[in-house]
Amino acid sequence: MYDKDQIIEQLGIQNWPEENQEKAVELGIYRIGIEVSKLLSEQQFNEYSAIIDDSKDVIDGWLAANVPDYKDSPVYQGFVAAYETDSEKNSPEKLFASVAWMQANIPNLQEVISNTLATYKNELGVS
Repeated sequence: MYDKDQIIEQLGIQNWPEENQEKAVELGIYRIGIEVSKLLSEQQFNEYSAIIDDSKDVIDGWLAANVPDYKDSPVYQGFVAAYETDSEKNSPEKLFASVAWMQANIPNLQEVISNTLATYKNELGVS
């Protein structure tokens, strides 16, 4: 959902040392998470947290109710194909559910991300 290279580009920190880029990206993702969480009800927050925490029952239930044909999705197939190289071995179902859940529950997610990163970029003093 959050592409490291896109965040680096949006922040304008391509010329920073890699270690500093990593820290800036981590903080950017954290800030996005804070802004997104402000938009969620307690129930939504708990449901998304369960998906992120890899609760198989919640993931399976949410997918069955909201995207029953998810295994046919090219996005899901991409997660399946990338599983072997995923250093964290995140299940394709977890990754797909987290993306689909965000799309369903935060329709203006890209706007939230852009606004959050623009504010962060200003604070970093990057032009």
